[in-house]
Amino acid sequence: MELASFRKMYDKNSFLHCLDGRVKTVLFLSGIIIATFLSHWYLVTFLWVLSLFGYYTLHLPLKRLVKRLLIPFGIAWIVFISMLFTNGSHVLTYISFGSYHLYIYKEGLDLGILLMLRIMAAVSLACVLSFCTPMIEILETLRIFKMPSIIVDLADMMYRYIFIIEETGKSMRHAQLSRMGYKSSWFHQIKDTAEIAVYVIIQSLDRSIRVYNAMLSRGYNEDSIEAKFFTYPVPSKDFGLGVVGVILLIVLIIANVLI
Repeated sequence: MELASFRKMYDKNSFLHCLDGRVKTVLFLSGIIIATFLSHWYLVTFLWVLSLFGYYTLHLPLKRLVKRLLIPFGIAWIVFISMLFTNGSHVLTYISFGSYHLYIYKEGLDLGILLMLRIMAAVSLACVLSFCTPMIEILETLRIFKMPSIIVDLADMMYRYIFIIEETGKSMRHAQLSRMGYKSSWFHQIKDTAEIAVYVIIQSLDRSIRVYNAMLSRGYNEDSIEAKFFTYPVPSKDFGLGVVGVILLIVLIIANVLI
């Protein structure tokens, strides 16, 4: 439950935490979409810097934050390196391995930097949103904007039960270690890990079927009308900040087209 542990650490009186969930969801999701379409690296970098500033306002522990972002940022670097050697026609330099030369292309360098920054900006914005906004507010905002209810309901159930699956896997792993499972051969450890993964998947499938049947027995269907989660309008101050944020995103889009 790493995300839950993070939420115990951030500053709950921070600016982003106090901002209305509807405003945050619209701004951050729009920023993620726009980051994937911007074609100039410095514009993407600007969005990434804004997300880093968001991290700063939450006062998250730097060590654990870096650990959490290590995998997505690592993927961004893998994409960057792969672009260097596979895309383009103008050779900048090359790396020699005996008689074999690995060429680095100018077009690959430019595209690699852009893709890497896009990934890092989008992931950073998504993480800031998840840290400072309860998932229920994000999902209900999507429902307000007419996202298909079946998608929102599935996302809600996935989020609710992913922690249970994680805890089940951890419990089984600890039980395995308590029986000296770590002293077995490498092959048997891989085999035991695979068995745990299969068991967790089977258990999650059975649980999902039981939950869905319970929902049907209580009259659930795709056209069910639920009570509104947000019973109050967006505060005027938060709405004004949201308008400023939307204008900033529009300026980025216009700058990307004109430059």
